[in-house]
Amino acid sequence: MIINVIGSGSSGNAYRIYDGKTALLLECGLPIKKIKEGCNFNFSNIAGCLCSHSHRDHSKSAEFLMLAGVEVYCSPETASECDLMSHRLHLLKPLVGVKIGSYEVFPFPVHHDVTCYGYLIYSYTTGEKLLFITDSAYTDYKFPGLNYVMLEVNYAEELIAGEPDAARIRRSHMSIENCVKMLKSNDLTAVKEIWLLHLSTRHGDSEEFRNTVRSETGCVTYIA
Repeated sequence: MIINVIGSGSSGNAYRIYDGKTALLLECGLPIKKIKEGCNFNFSNIAGCLCSHSHRDHSKSAEFLMLAGVEVYCSPETASECDLMSHRLHLLKPLVGVKIGSYEVFPFPVHHDVTCYGYLIYSYTTGEKLLFITDSAYTDYKFPGLNYVMLEVNYAEELIAGEPDAARIRRSHMSIENCVKMLKSNDLTAVKEIWLLHLSTRHGDSEEFRNTVRSETGCVTYIA
């Protein structure tokens, strides 16, 4: 599976995954022009876009994608909060799988300050599993047989100590400490790549985070 980062962080998030047959967009929090550029101005093989939650840095271009012919998948709460209405809108239920192109997608709730879904994505083409979690303090689940992990690592505990909004950050975003705990609680034997997402420019250290995850897991690790 090929992972392309179009944008990551509080200024906007969008990722494209491709299994050799069809592509999926994960998030649409950038201007539609940037998303088109990231897809080489070709939406013909985009099976759909998974939107995790309603915050604009994840959902900004949902309406424009649907107008461009792309199916958008999200929770009912996200659709309501973003005022989305279209025949191309698909409402997901937590822990209920849905087939999208050559993928089977299983949404599950995560811990943010609005309704937010993570996604376990299985490719029928490659037989691989990808885990996508962003904007979540932690996860309640373990995931067997993973091949790719895309996981938010927003901050380090030592870098938010004393910050006025530290409590809010802890409740709604994942620290490097929780990231490592979460990864090590899963079987990483078959993991080919770990991608660290949505790093804070103020409270994160990309090189330190990558080195920490690579050292603790033994997996190839990239910063989105």
